[in-house]
Amino acid sequence: MAIVGLGMDICSVERIQRILQGPRAERFLERVYTDAERALCSERADSASAYAARFAAKEALVKALGAPPGIRWRDMEVVRTGGMPRFTVSGVAREVMEQRRVEALLTMTHDAGVAAATVILQERP
Repeated sequence: MAIVGLGMDICSVERIQRILQGPRAERFLERVYTDAERALCSERADSASAYAARFAAKEALVKALGAPPGIRWRDMEVVRTGGMPRFTVSGVAREVMEQRRVEALLTMTHDAGVAAATVILQERP
C-alpha cells in the first residue's frame, strides 16, 4: 500500500485549558468534538491534554487530506478501541477518503505542555 498523504499538527495544552475555563467553552466543545470525544476527555484528570491531542489529530487529518472545502470538525472523531487511536469519519471527510480510497493512520502524544499528532494516509487494499 502506498502512502498518499501526510499531516502533522501541534497544539498548546495551555491554550485549550484557557478555552475550557472561559465563556466560550461550551460553544467550542460543541463545534469541535463529538459527544463521545467529550465524554471520554471530560472524565480524564488531564482533560485539556486529551482535548488538545484530538484537536491536533483533526488538524493533521485536514492537512493530510489537503483541506477539502466543507470539512467540519465533527466530521472527524478520534476513537480508541483497545489499541492505537484511529478516526471514524463522516460528512466531507468520509466522502473524500472514500473517493480517494484511502485510510488514515494516526498517532498522538502530549508532553511538556504540547500535544502533537501525525496522520498518514495510505491507499486501501
